[in-house]
Amino acid sequence: MAWLSLLITLSALPFTFVIWTLVCLFRNYMIARSTGIPFTIRYITTHGPLWLLFSRPIIRILSHLPFTTSFINIYRRGWEGRSRYRNHMNFGDLFIIVTPTNNWLKVCNAALSNDILKRRDEFGRDLEAFEVLNVYGKNLATTDGADWNRHRKVAAVTFTEKNNELVWRESLKEGSQMLEYWLHRSAKPIKTLAQDSRIFTLNVLAAALFDKSYPFESAAESKLREKNGKKDIASEYRDSLSTILKMIIPILIFGEKKLREAWWLPETFHKAGHAVKDFRTYVTDLINEERVLIAEGKQNSPNLVTNLVRACEEEGDETIKTAGSKPSRTILTKDEIISDLFVFAFAGNDTTAITLTFLLAAMAANPKIQDWVSEEIKYYLKGSDVSEWNYAQCVKLKRCWAVIYETLRLCHPLSQIVKTTGNQARSISLDGKSYLIPAHTSIEINLPALQTHPRYWGSDSLTWNPKRFISGSSMETEVLPPDTTDVFFPWAFGKNVCPGKRFSQVELVAVMVVLFRDHGVEPVPENGETVDQARMKTGVIAQDIEQRLLHEMRQPERVAVRWFERRSVA
Repeated sequence: MAWLSLLITLSALPFTFVIWTLVCLFRNYMIARSTGIPFTIRYITTHGPLWLLFSRPIIRILSHLPFTTSFINIYRRGWEGRSRYRNHMNFGDLFIIVTPTNNWLKVCNAALSNDILKRRDEFGRDLEAFEVLNVYGKNLATTDGADWNRHRKVAAVTFTEKNNELVWRESLKEGSQMLEYWLHRSAKPIKTLAQDSRIFTLNVLAAALFDKSYPFESAAESKLREKNGKKDIASEYRDSLSTILKMIIPILIFGEKKLREAWWLPETFHKAGHAVKDFRTYVTDLINEERVLIAEGKQNSPNLVTNLVRACEEEGDETIKTAGSKPSRTILTKDEIISDLFVFAFAGNDTTAITLTFLLAAMAANPKIQDWVSEEIKYYLKGSDVSEWNYAQCVKLKRCWAVIYETLRLCHPLSQIVKTTGNQARSISLDGKSYLIPAHTSIEINLPALQTHPRYWGSDSLTWNPKRFISGSSMETEVLPPDTTDVFFPWAFGKNVCPGKRFSQVELVAVMVVLFRDHGVEPVPENGETVDQARMKTGVIAQDIEQRLLHEMRQPERVAVRWFERRSVA
């Protein structure tokens, strides 16, 4: 009888779950209907952790079955990045997505978006959307109010121009080594742009965060190094961070301890748990080392760790004070410093690597833009010795900046700026009509829609064309618009602007300088394609987006390219 009762109970669980889901969905449907705003229904909450973990294999299986195209188009994560403004053409500038757990208001209107973003006290940050980044506890990305102000105060003085100069130099060096790999060591055609871009950004980040410089090596070369036992403490940092970034969803769901200890989890999950521990240990040692130097009145080489620790310390940490000395006040605790450093690493690595992958694929599909960019680089950087290229030249390379702007306009890794109404209803106005948005509604400023809508960008809004950002009749008089406007804010704006904005901009400009001054990239035709057909296919693949944790290229391995040296013109 006990076994029968257990069987009945277990059998009832799925039924109970379905009923509860439908009840919640109906409740949210009625709430959405009361607003008078157009809405659409999603029977699965695509923002949920379980769908984050299992959606890719589920979608992969369904893609081989008949009559599943409609489901895949709706429930494959990252649909906003693929549809861009098109859904708003059907539903209007505002529409609500009804799900079993919550309602999501999508916004594609410049005036309303700016109004929402400026009303920070009414539309706060939706912290649940950033819960995945709490690997080491609360941080700049997962706090609000007074706590956010503490983190932001420190972050504002952590990213310095001196650090950006380091990023420039390291990006030039790593970019040169990556190009050398593509030209001489990699398999042909090259299908590893996404992998190699991540290695590049991870190495640049290591230099900026910890003053650790690594030679560029491919994923295959890294495995060979590990197989031969050539691994030191420093390289363990880089490998552990890489593992955490790849396995961040299982880390969110299971937690560090269970990942390490649960026997039933696969070995890759166990490695992720140990990586979380290893990164914490490595950063803690660096923090303790820096605090000792502060107490002794000594200066370490400037990097993001030293800048962050020193920004947090007014008189040092009480744990290293001598007996009888006055206790100090620390702006951030050690755990908060570790968590902020992890978020800086996450934001500085994944977003930049994804953007670089998009950029390279788009450039491969557009040889005339490569020529246009190369002309500018050669105009301002006369010699071919990268060690002589001055950081001051970075801001003069407006065409390079325009390429970055256009890439982020069409293919933004973050996609949505997420806000919430909080505990009470909020009023908004659109085209002279007022709407009352219910409490606990998530609001998403839909960047892929706002940054491609023909109303703001013209009839060619879906065409990748960096020249749209440049005006002027000559190289010297060309003008680049600000990186923040009412319809273009890829690094956010105001108090919420990304603290590492300049960091990422400098890194991307530097690698473009190395790759496109004297070299070019082109797709390798396959299956009887012409070169023009290969370029067109590459452009389509570049804009086919899927959301894993961020919005990224769905099938980057399908981009097959080769790099070549440009012929010098006398």
